[in-house]
Amino acid sequence: MNSLPRLFTGFVAALLEAWQELRIHKLRVLLSLVGVTIAVASLTTAVAGAGMAQQLMTEQLERNGRPALINTYAFSEQGEQLPSANAQVANAFTKTAERFDVDYASVVSRTYGFKASAQGATIDSDVMVVDPDYAPIHRIFAQHGRWLESEDAQNLAPTVVVDRTLYQELELDQGPLPASIEMNAGAQKVSVTVIGATSTRDGGLGGQMWMLPQTYDHWFVATSPLADASYEMWVPIEGSEELAAHFAVQMQAELPGYSVESMRSDYLSWGGDESLQQLAMVAGGIAGIILLLGSLSLLNVAMVTMKQRIREVGIRRSFGATTGRVFFSVMMESVVATAVAGGLGVLISVAVVTNPKVINMIVGSGIDQMPAFPIGAALAGIAVSIAVGALTGVLPALVAARVRIVDAIRV
Repeated sequence: MNSLPRLFTGFVAALLEAWQELRIHKLRVLLSLVGVTIAVASLTTAVAGAGMAQQLMTEQLERNGRPALINTYAFSEQGEQLPSANAQVANAFTKTAERFDVDYASVVSRTYGFKASAQGATIDSDVMVVDPDYAPIHRIFAQHGRWLESEDAQNLAPTVVVDRTLYQELELDQGPLPASIEMNAGAQKVSVTVIGATSTRDGGLGGQMWMLPQTYDHWFVATSPLADASYEMWVPIEGSEELAAHFAVQMQAELPGYSVESMRSDYLSWGGDESLQQLAMVAGGIAGIILLLGSLSLLNVAMVTMKQRIREVGIRRSFGATTGRVFFSVMMESVVATAVAGGLGVLISVAVVTNPKVINMIVGSGIDQMPAFPIGAALAGIAVSIAVGALTGVLPALVAARVRIVDAIRV
């Protein structure tokens, strides 16, 4: 009945003894702490940084459509080379999407040749004609203002959302939204209302804006008709391939004289997740190398100092310390030291990763959902530091346990 309290008391006593030894050998502890602290801080920062990089890469991939994304195209059998963009096709898509209980669906059409002007600045801009569901499908968020809503089609002036390029180049960031800008398409000039701005940036030299189909049809289709259009759906991954096949058949039944194609086209369908796995492997390799270097440094210091403490161990043995007690106490010195070093390393990593300048730099690179500092990385850093202390403390502890009293006194 008394074995458990005795074990607990012995463990606490060993911890206190290890702490006292660490206070006595301050120089050795400092050398050990520096190496392990740097290793754990680097390890934790690498894991946290990999999580942020993976989040950024995932968001960039999902800009092209979240899994599972199904694209649908309707081609006229009269020999058109581009997918048709007209009210008949749009109505057939909407009707078929409702029949399949699709929650997120949007028309997507892109047109060029527009210029946006405000505050004396003019910049080329593409116009994306989309439904409100386009934002969740493509993981787009209004960083300023808000995204498009169905009711915006009833506004007296055209309503648009702009990307970061237009938002900054037209100096819309100097005042609140909504704000008015002027759109030029040839000889046509229309004043439009900007209700929101995203953090995304178009890959071209100009900017990009989003507009509802009803708005575009009312204000711009007469002078700049849409050449083509695709229709997108965001559906569950399971069964998405079968859904695409059945959807094409049902939509084609609604469109006599058209040929309908429907296929999955998100990054998971073409193996885009391999880049995420490679990123995780690279981060794991870097963490392993950092850990190896830190443990080798600690082991080297521990072995050198243990040779200098042979006489001390012999004296302890002469006063009745058992082999197990000597082994455990020496190993616990390493464990306690690395645990403290691990805690300091984690604190340094948290301070670096959560630094406002670092966060602003990451957010400025296009990430919308800044991940919190991963608790798993902090716990892993502390756990690894303790494990390293235990592993690197075994060899010095074995050397100390094998010391004979007579040999130690002769040193």
